[in-house]
Amino acid sequence: MEEIMGMTDSQYKDFVEAVKEDLEELNEYKEAGDDVGYEKKYERIMKRFEKSLNR
Repeated sequence: MEEIMGMTDSQYKDFVEAVKEDLEELNEYKEAGDDVGYEKKYERIMKRFEKSLNR
């Protein structure tokens, strides 16, 4: 995995934890009915993924 991802195990775990936290926050916005907060968080997540994919 390290050769493909270019990350150490620790970096990969940190990345996965950050994604998990983002998804939990996204779910909180959805449960609260906060569509504006949901859309803003969704856009930030997608931009981060796009940035990572373009490296």
